[in-house]
Amino acid sequence: MALASNSPRENIETKISYHQGWKESFSVIIGGDEVRLGKPSPEIFLEVAKRLNVDPSSCLVIEDSLLGVTAGKAAGMEVVAVPSIPKQAHLYTSADEVINSLLDLRPEKWGLPPFQDWIKDTLPLEPWHIGGPVVKGFGRGSKVLGIPTANLSTEGYGSLLSEHPSGVYFGWAGLSKRGVFKMVMSIGWNPYFNNTEKTIEPWLLHNFDEDFYGEELRLIIVGYIRPEANFSSLQSLIEKIHHDRKVAEEALDLPLFSKYKDDPYLKSST
Repeated sequence: MALASNSPRENIETKISYHQGWKESFSVIIGGDEVRLGKPSPEIFLEVAKRLNVDPSSCLVIEDSLLGVTAGKAAGMEVVAVPSIPKQAHLYTSADEVINSLLDLRPEKWGLPPFQDWIKDTLPLEPWHIGGPVVKGFGRGSKVLGIPTANLSTEGYGSLLSEHPSGVYFGWAGLSKRGVFKMVMSIGWNPYFNNTEKTIEPWLLHNFDEDFYGEELRLIIVGYIRPEANFSSLQSLIEKIHHDRKVAEEALDLPLFSKYKDDPYLKSST
């Protein structure tokens, strides 16, 4: 595994020094000041292949920039693009695959050993928390989809949401007056409805007799299911959401995830 960046070598070394084990993970590191031409020239990737002593055609490039994708393809390598700017996947047509985030990278597609951390179609995550009063959403959860979501305001959570890719997650939800429930949630722009803003839409997996707008909702997110996707029909979207529910419900019964049901954050009312 190698790291090839247009950044100067000194900058690369400084950045990765803050992350334990990163430098040791790479057999080769090359900066833009170590080649004659940087990306989109293929030179930096060809130099990587030379130092790794492998044929360029057997290399897989993972890139977030258009310049990098162009360079990788010009080097005769296969390229997976992970766009650094949301909703820009359509610009990366020259890549062999475009994924929403590194959570969606499946090495086995490219003849590499698969990651070992997926469990029952879910990817365990370092738990993170978010909470606030339940707000009115677009009004389509119950009325259009038949799936009542308990929306949270994104106000004040801009930096947190930027850390987490759009997609479908799962975990536990605590309502201050009702208890703790399983939940599956989407974060993102919902491509089928083409939202203009990133939203947080949890679905509490319990049948409630009444709305609870304004009630304090606390979430602990413990795992990831899949990226956001567009659908050809409303029915196919609904079917996929119900499949997400089934995956989340089964996963949350596993001790790995069920232990978070007792997280004190879920039962705090302030």
